[in-house]
Amino acid sequence: MKKLLFMLPLLFFVSAIFAQNQDPSSKRILGNWYSKTNLNIKWTFTQDGRVYNYNQDRMAVMYKYTISHSCQNFTDDTAEFITLMDKDGNQFCFKINGINENKNGILSLTNLSNMQQLIFVNDANSKVAQ
Repeated sequence: MKKLLFMLPLLFFVSAIFAQNQDPSSKRILGNWYSKTNLNIKWTFTQDGRVYNYNQDRMAVMYKYTISHSCQNFTDDTAEFITLMDKDGNQFCFKINGINENKNGILSLTNLSNMQQLIFVNDANSKVAQ
């Protein structure tokens, strides 16, 4: 019983330290992401909840975005989704597969309207993009 009383606080302490080292998706997604298939396409996520879509350095469209465990009819407590909303209120849902996991410089999303996987790199000159 004494061992259990010692182990329980230790487990909470270790999990608290681990959780502090994990940046939330809302922080890891910030910045410029270039389409792996077309480096002229760039998505820029900002801290104020906006994402700007550029094509050849010209802004094409701006969306408001949120990151949560649900998007329209999709809900999963273990997954995260990005909801993009345009100026007309149309929503677009993407499942987050990974954001810069192990500092690999890759943003992987699945477009839930057609199940197409989208891959972005956070450096246009990255060897991953080639």
